[in-house]
Amino acid sequence: MSEPEPVTARALRWALGPVPAVRLESFRWTTTLALLIYTLTWSLEASEWLTPAGYHMSAAASRGLQLPIPLLGPWTLGAFLLVYIGCMVGILLDLRPRLCSYVVFAGLLYVTLADRLSAFSMNKLALVAWLVLLLAPWPRAEPHPGTPPAPTQLRSAWPVRILQATVLLQYVGAGICKLRGNWLTNPQVLWLQAQDIYMTKLAAWMVRELPPGAWAALQYGALAFELLAPLLLCVRRLRPIGFAWGLAMHTGIALMMHRVGLFSFSVVAYYVLFVDDAHLLGLRERLRAR
Repeated sequence: MSEPEPVTARALRWALGPVPAVRLESFRWTTTLALLIYTLTWSLEASEWLTPAGYHMSAAASRGLQLPIPLLGPWTLGAFLLVYIGCMVGILLDLRPRLCSYVVFAGLLYVTLADRLSAFSMNKLALVAWLVLLLAPWPRAEPHPGTPPAPTQLRSAWPVRILQATVLLQYVGAGICKLRGNWLTNPQVLWLQAQDIYMTKLAAWMVRELPPGAWAALQYGALAFELLAPLLLCVRRLRPIGFAWGLAMHTGIALMMHRVGLFSFSVVAYYVLFVDDAHLLGLRERLRAR
């Protein structure tokens, strides 16, 4: 009998060994879609963010937090958005995705730095995700003469593991912050937060009509999901529960809190990193067959 593989070797193989590339490729697609929808939303006021027409604090006034990034003019703004958004569409349509990925990262970096103090947290988290995507070895299929093309392989699993850890740390970190606040002791926290500046018409109706017990259930349900996310998303048998629970929570956020829903969508984009490779490959083949 062969000796069992040491725990260290198994851990290294899990973190660094070759894996099918379908999860990373799927994440590139879902995170690009989330970024495209987010960009189309704020592009309606792009002149306020990227041209001198809006308010931009100087580097001196911001104590160095705002970098002296040159702003765009009316004509260059249109050209920038055309290239930036066009490259996102190129990734979604699989048209020169590698080249388009570099352009999207550069555009995202510029948009974030042009008004760093006002940039949404989604910008900053997206920069980390895109940096991992660019540093990851580009997936390749090993050709075998006379056989159908094999699924692409990733030489090392580290990009997938880092991205998985990123979203899990976001969830657990948010849950710990809530515990350190009063989410556990005050059942009215979510009810009060739903009345903030992001309140939608649905949230206004819910504030008026739902009993306090319903708000407490929603509040503690969200807290429990964030704290249990590593277990729910990493244990295969619990993933269906984790996916359904997480999607329900983020759908509720999107319906109750205006543009915060865009951030929720960007987080849900990470869920494909936890879907089994076989399921993703099967889904991709069915979509290609149509």
